[in-house]
Amino acid sequence: MGVDKLRQAFCWNRDWAWLLFRHVRNCNLERMQIRSATLADVPAMTECLNWAIRETDFIFRDTEATIAEREEYLRQNIADGCPWLVAETEPETPGEKPQHLGWAMYHPYRDPSVWKGCYETTIYLDPAAQGRGVGTALLGELVSLARADEKVHTLLGLIVDTNVASIKLHEKFGFANVGTFKEVSYKMGHWLNLTHLQLML
Repeated sequence: MGVDKLRQAFCWNRDWAWLLFRHVRNCNLERMQIRSATLADVPAMTECLNWAIRETDFIFRDTEATIAEREEYLRQNIADGCPWLVAETEPETPGEKPQHLGWAMYHPYRDPSVWKGCYETTIYLDPAAQGRGVGTALLGELVSLARADEKVHTLLGLIVDTNVASIKLHEKFGFANVGTFKEVSYKMGHWLNLTHLQLML
């Protein structure tokens, strides 16, 4: 499936065309836009993810993702009828290339035939974009979409407890801390706890 068809399946068939170029002004970046992700965004999104894998303990995974793997993941998310958003700088002049700032999505939590109405959030920011309002803008859009999505009953955020900024970000949007799994993975020389946050819609 080509980029145009992916965009059409995600945006037009889901009545989310308005998201394609929604401008966000109330953040620390002077000019930023959030739009639906396409296959063309996968290399930048993959590098953003791989930075977190290499440099942080915020994700259990310790092997880097491939572009092919992430392309398939994007296709599956679209097939599941779920949004995948990209934040980037808004070009000020014709021909200026936008700078990738981060991405966010929600997807079915585990087996959707069992965990009905449960969807898990995922958000990753480029290191240079952290602390500049990008995460707030992305998660705000994601929560708004979930509230309008009839199949979503609750959003779950599963966050390693060393990622304090992400926990605080989710709490800003009303996610409640509903418990922590202790020492469920090991990375960078120490055991990791997984905090569970939940937003009822």
